[in-house]
Amino acid sequence: MKAIQLDAVTHQRTGREVALAAETRQAAVDELLAVLRVTSGEARVDPTRTMVQLPAELWTIVGSATAGPPRADQTAGALRRAGAKHRHVR
Repeated sequence: MKAIQLDAVTHQRTGREVALAAETRQAAVDELLAVLRVTSGEARVDPTRTMVQLPAELWTIVGSATAGPPRADQTAGALRRAGAKHRHVR
């Protein structure tokens, strides 16, 4: 997961991101607060949208897509077979 800082007024990305190693959203919120050195009493957390609002900042927690090793169904043979479906046959 990662945390993305948003502009508090426009809700547009500011460009600052923090990579989080947490497995759950609540753990990600806790980790973000620890990284920012903010107590849970100083932050307002919206659990429905996973928004963390601080007095001067706004953060959102999102899942990050990381490219891992190919799955068993994505081996070279499986990719060849999938590609064969789209060949033009005369």
